[in-house]
Amino acid sequence: MTYPFPTINCLAFVAYSGARIVLDRFYVTGQPSSPAYPALAAAGVTSVVCVRQPGEPVAPPPAPPPPPFDTTEAATLEALGVSYQNIPITRTMSQQQFDVAATEAALALLNNSAQGPALIHCSTGDRASSVFAALLILAGRLSNRDAADYATNSLLLANPNMVDLVLGYTAPPSMAPRVKAAAAAFPG
Repeated sequence: MTYPFPTINCLAFVAYSGARIVLDRFYVTGQPSSPAYPALAAAGVTSVVCVRQPGEPVAPPPAPPPPPFDTTEAATLEALGVSYQNIPITRTMSQQQFDVAATEAALALLNNSAQGPALIHCSTGDRASSVFAALLILAGRLSNRDAADYATNSLLLANPNMVDLVLGYTAPPSMAPRVKAAAAAFPG
């Protein structure tokens, strides 16, 4: 399947798993290294949404294991003029918990992208990719199956639990007005 979302791989700054740039405004990546923070700002990234749980373990590790949660990331980025939000998502969330957290993170990413390129990351890019898939679903751009397929083949979605959460994703009814506004604001 061909997707209407131009996606490029980017190694312009060092991150655990590189970055995927979608529609020239969304960076989906693993944990950026702290020396890369100035490069993010220099690349024009204006905001970061981190979906890591503070203090989360890096096990079970892929090879090589991702870096630990960076407790200096928020302050360092904000000193560089890059806004930062943390909306934790775990691989063991229930479907209902994921639906709420993924919707919050997707809406934050989309709203932030109105100011300039926005980056979302987790430790390896898997959870960040699941949020981007949720964004495509809530914006009405792809079905759950197609969004999971896109995130698996074009982004960094690999964990079977996260794929299942994307396949079952539904924006919470209580968030309907915000979701409707987001759907209208999605580029393209």
